[in-house]
Amino acid sequence: MKEKDRNLIYRFCELGGTYLLIALIFMMPISVIFRQILMRGEYFPVVLDLFSAALLFITLIKLTQGVMRFKQKLLLILLLIGISLIFLSALNSLNQSFSLQGKPSRYEGFTTWCCYFTLLLSSLSLCEEKHRRWVLYAMLGAGLINGIYTIIQYFEIMPRLTYYSELYREVKLVPGLCGNANFLAANMVMLSGVGAAGFIMAQNWRQELFFLGSLMFSITIVLMTKAMGGLLGLCVVFLLMITVMLKEWKRRPHWRMDSGQLTILGTAAILLVLLIMLVTNHPLMQRFIQQLQDGLGPLLGETISEKSGSGRYLVWKNALKFIPQTWLLGSGPDTFGLLYHSVYPLNNAQYYDKAHNEYLEVLLTMGLPMLLCLLSIYGTCLKNILQRFISKQATWVSAACLFAVCGYLVQAFFGISYMLSAHLLWILLGLGAGQQLNESKMRNYAD
Repeated sequence: MKEKDRNLIYRFCELGGTYLLIALIFMMPISVIFRQILMRGEYFPVVLDLFSAALLFITLIKLTQGVMRFKQKLLLILLLIGISLIFLSALNSLNQSFSLQGKPSRYEGFTTWCCYFTLLLSSLSLCEEKHRRWVLYAMLGAGLINGIYTIIQYFEIMPRLTYYSELYREVKLVPGLCGNANFLAANMVMLSGVGAAGFIMAQNWRQELFFLGSLMFSITIVLMTKAMGGLLGLCVVFLLMITVMLKEWKRRPHWRMDSGQLTILGTAAILLVLLIMLVTNHPLMQRFIQQLQDGLGPLLGETISEKSGSGRYLVWKNALKFIPQTWLLGSGPDTFGLLYHSVYPLNNAQYYDKAHNEYLEVLLTMGLPMLLCLLSIYGTCLKNILQRFISKQATWVSAACLFAVCGYLVQAFFGISYMLSAHLLWILLGLGAGQQLNESKMRNYAD
C-alpha cells in the first residue's frame, strides 16, 4: 500500500474514532432529554449500540491496515477472555433474554458489555494526544449539560421537562440525566477527577480558572445527589489531588493564582464550613452523621438491620450466601434480582435488582473467573496510566484518567454500573492506557 493511502486511512480512522467518541459522549445525555420531552421510550441503549458498532468498525480498520500497533497484547487477551466468560454466563443464565439484551430499565446484559469493551478498545486506539484531550473536553461539556439540567431539576424550574419519581422528589434525590442519584454521582465523580487533574496540571491562570470552575461544579452536583458513594469517590479524588500537589510543589510553576495555594486554601475553607455546620447542628450535617453511624455500625460489630448502610449491608450479607452455587459462571448478567428474590422476599416492597456493589454484582451474576478478569483489566489499565503519570511524559490526560478512574472504582463499592455513567469509565481507561500501549506507525502523526 502506498504511503499516501496509508496516511488517508490513518487520518480517517483517527479522526473518525475521535469524532464518534465525542458524539457518543454528548448523545447519551441528550437522548435522555429527548425521552423526557417525548415522554416515551429509552433511546440511550440504541445510541450506545449504534456508536459502538461504528467505533468497532473503524478500530478494526485501523488495526488491520497496519497504521498502528499495540506494544503489549495482554489487555487484548483479557478483553477476549472477558467477553467469552460473559457469553458463557449468559448461556447459563436464569433468564437468557435478560442476560443477552439486558433487563428492561437496566440494560447491563451481554450486548452492553460488548459495547463497554468496544469503547475501551476504540479509545485505546487513539494515537494523538490532542485527540485524547478533545475527548476529555467533550466529557466536561456533556457534564455541564447534565449539571445544568440537574440544577433545573433540583429547584423544579421546569417540572414538565425535568420530572422524576415522586418517591425521590420528596427527599430531593435528583437523578439528572443519569436515571438515578447514585449514577449521577458516579458520573460527576469522574468529571471531578478530570477537572482536578486539569487544575493542578494547568499551564496558565486561565486554564486554572476553567478547571477550577469545572471541579467546583462537579462537586456541587455530587453534593446535590446526597450519594455516600459519590462523596467517598470525591474524597479519593481530593486525596490524589493533594498528594500530587504536595509532591510536585517545588517543581511547579508559580504565578499570581497558584493552584497549590488555592488547593490548600480551599481545603481549609471546606473544613471550616464543616466545623461550623457541626457546631450549629445543621440538618445536612446531622443527616451525614446519621448515615455514617448507620453505615459504620455493622463494621463495628452491631447487628445488621434493614437500614444498615441504606439497606446495602443486609443485601450484601444475604447475597454472599449464593456464592457456593454461582461462583463459576454466575446466574447470568443482569439477573441479580431474579437470583436474590428467588430466596429472599421483598424488603418493604423494595425489589433489589442490583447488589449495590459492582464487584459483588459481577461475582454473583458472572462468576469468580469474570471478576478476576475484570479486576485484571482494571489493574492493567491503571498500571499503564500510573507508569505514564509518574514519568517525565505525564500530561493532563494521564492525570485525569488516574484521578477519575480511581474515584469511580472506589465509589463502585457502594454503587451500581449503569450505561449512562459507566461508558465514561471505559473511555477513560482506554485513553489513559493508550498513552503507553499504542504506537502509531505513521511517523508524521506519532506523539
